[in-house]
Amino acid sequence: MLRAAATVAPLTWRLRPGAALVVLSYHRVLAADSPALWTEQPTMYVSPKTLDLHLSELKRRFELVHLDEWLRRAAEGKPLPPLACAITFDDGWRDNLEFALPVLREHGAPATIFLVSSYIDGGQNFWPNRLMRLMRMSFAEPGSVVYPRVLLPVVEPALTAARSRGELEADAVDRVVKSAKAAFEESVIRELVAAAEPNGACTAESSELLSAEEVARLGATGLVRFGCHTATHYRLGGQTSREDLEREIVHSRARLQEICGQSVDLFCYPNGETSPDAIDMVRRHYIGAVTTRKGWHSVSRDPHLIRRIGVHEDMSNSRDSFLSRVSALL
Repeated sequence: MLRAAATVAPLTWRLRPGAALVVLSYHRVLAADSPALWTEQPTMYVSPKTLDLHLSELKRRFELVHLDEWLRRAAEGKPLPPLACAITFDDGWRDNLEFALPVLREHGAPATIFLVSSYIDGGQNFWPNRLMRLMRMSFAEPGSVVYPRVLLPVVEPALTAARSRGELEADAVDRVVKSAKAAFEESVIRELVAAAEPNGACTAESSELLSAEEVARLGATGLVRFGCHTATHYRLGGQTSREDLEREIVHSRARLQEICGQSVDLFCYPNGETSPDAIDMVRRHYIGAVTTRKGWHSVSRDPHLIRRIGVHEDMSNSRDSFLSRVSALL
């Protein structure tokens, strides 16, 4: 069935009315033996080989474009390719430079990387990765991590099950991260993870994220442009004060433009979460914004609520699975 879908679906793409744009959402590009896989969610990475496969297939069927250029042409009523594809990477990981850029260069593929402004040269890392690292420590050495009481119901059942099996599986840790996101507001979960870290210090490696110098190197290629992913990767779906919105949406853009040396005109909602106030502020400062809602974009759709197709290793590491994924069938 997968083969049939991958064969038939591309034949229907050119039947779509008007100009169509598929925006692909990536995060990390990691080799199979990368130690970073131990503290990364399965839906957050592809291998360099898989990215190469993706771009090879895309070039056969789409015109690869810079997302901001497509949006400007659409807004100005200029001609657009019938089928276009824009590549995006969320968060600003160093492996985007080490492993993604060589593949992008080989294919001449433009891309947008959405950066978190305060994490550039800030010695910080994302709380999900820090929580996963804490769980690995807990499993390897029981009692080495003291979790806040309210976090125990989320963490302890997974650790107990893992000890009975003798293995802490990536999917189990992934479920803990998702449960924590659902259970706690952004500011709360950050405090809880920080409180559990030994000596209250972040145990993550700051080198996992791009530095300002590395951002400059990426920008100098001409293939990579940058968008804003807030100041602190703050989820915008809850009750957020105007002051917080200004910091995360407006001030972060100004800071990124200083770092990147180029206009930052695109925004990415962390975790895909939005609110009316957040969307309104984004509209006033950016030409477009991407979500995690699944689907294709077109001229008739809202440019500040752009749908994307998330691609990751376990769902798109073959030609058939990737083409089905691009068609929004998986």
